[in-house]
Amino acid sequence: MLGQAWGEGVLALVEHGLRQCPDAPGPLRDAFAAAARNMAMPALRREASGRRVLSVIYERRIPALLLKGGALAHWLYPAPYLRECSDLDLLFANRGQALKAAEALASLGYAMPYQPSRFQHELTCLATDRHAPALDLHWALSDWPVLDRLPSFDALDAAGIALPGLGTGARGLCAPHALLHACVHRASNLAAGLGDRLKWLYDLHLLAQVLERDDDWRRFLAACEKARVCGIAAEGLEATAALFGTPVPSPVSAALAIGRTNEPLDATRLADWRYLQHLNFHALPNWRARLSWIGGRLLPPAGHLRALYGEDLGYPALLWRRLRSAGSRLRGG
Repeated sequence: MLGQAWGEGVLALVEHGLRQCPDAPGPLRDAFAAAARNMAMPALRREASGRRVLSVIYERRIPALLLKGGALAHWLYPAPYLRECSDLDLLFANRGQALKAAEALASLGYAMPYQPSRFQHELTCLATDRHAPALDLHWALSDWPVLDRLPSFDALDAAGIALPGLGTGARGLCAPHALLHACVHRASNLAAGLGDRLKWLYDLHLLAQVLERDDDWRRFLAACEKARVCGIAAEGLEATAALFGTPVPSPVSAALAIGRTNEPLDATRLADWRYLQHLNFHALPNWRARLSWIGGRLLPPAGHLRALYGEDLGYPALLWRRLRSAGSRLRGG
């Protein structure tokens, strides 16, 4: 159970639940309590480092929004430690602002292991301090060309919420936008072969529960319809409802079912690599962009490949692994 809970990113949540369950076996509660204590100090160090990161960014007057678990932990969960996260995701208005933030964060020992390609919409920053969280600096909610109608930074920022627990100026996505992004993030994970981890599905469960007002659901639906992600949203909500019994109003399910029929992406085929490559390829505006996109997919920077495969190999060896992987996917789908 410990191994399963750790792998699914919900060890702290399970430990919290066991404490509320008097019938749980004592040895089980003790084992989870010990594991949770071992996780507590590194989590506190990462959170302190995250506050310093946000402080530097906001001191330089670089507008940014905190995404995913780093934000949700501080307003969606009963206590921040219950939402486990090892890195920090930040959204910026554009690539230039993200690069400006990366330069500013050099003062904290952060550096970029590689420059992002043209069609990447995020860059990674790693710190010399092993206790500091890795940073993913985004300037779009997705880098899939077919999802080019997702809410802009300005729209997200205008509806954003304050995160006072992370310092003055810290902000995150509002609940409707956070739910939309969680659904899109799930789609990316499925496409990457990462599956449905419990912590990501539980995010969806809690987010759906806080959309109590009809107005919040209307805002969520309007954003999904405009972004053409009704199918992605429907699949995400159906997955969490099947697991947790998440209540989703029937008018919302009906509206998503109608909306998905007019979308280019079939959200039931997220595990089909060839289908997604074909869809994204044809979503690009012209052949010049398409050829550039193919080049970026086949010949990414060496730093990106090392991060992807976790091996410090030379570029030819890394590239060969990339081409073999692409060939395998082309054959197997």
